[in-house]
Amino acid sequence: MNTGVLILAAGAATRMGRAKMLLPFESTNILEHILTEVRSIKPSCICVVTGYYHKEIIAGIDTEGLYIAHNENWIAGMASSIGMGVCELIKKRAGLSSIIIIVSDQPYLNRNVLHEMVTVQEKTKKGIIAAAYNSIKGTPVLFDQKYFNELMLLEGDIGAKSILQQHAADIATVVFSSGAIDIDTPEDYEKLSCKPKN
Repeated sequence: MNTGVLILAAGAATRMGRAKMLLPFESTNILEHILTEVRSIKPSCICVVTGYYHKEIIAGIDTEGLYIAHNENWIAGMASSIGMGVCELIKKRAGLSSIIIIVSDQPYLNRNVLHEMVTVQEKTKKGIIAAAYNSIKGTPVLFDQKYFNELMLLEGDIGAKSILQQHAADIATVVFSSGAIDIDTPEDYEKLSCKPKN
């Protein structure tokens, strides 16, 4: 597999009031759970972009085999983290054919979805493979190498949505119903069906 994985974990999680990516989930925390699922598909490389909670994240996950990119300008928005992460991946592993971008607050991300994204890309030859839930196309999302430059030029806090909007004809989707569940507030976290018992 010549695919890199970029995990975005730079934000301040202001609505949660603490590092939401490190909240307990199943037998570990949300970010470490995501990393376990990502590692299982054996990508060429994995980059985690940290920011506000850099020190806490480094202490809270197994960093072996990861590239850690600390975005000190995280406040500039998600686009700055995407650009930094893509740049780091292609610098470390020249010749990547694609990159999967993942956010760190979708606790139900799983290896099956990631495997299917790679498979669909191989079958359809589409340049963008997006997760589909709640009638939207969102994360995780796989981008072919032809989009790397556009990803590095993104600005603001809307992530890569603009690229999906501009290249709608080059998108295939993978159903990921649980992708609609993300953790932004304490109430969101309380609703998790498998929240660990205290």
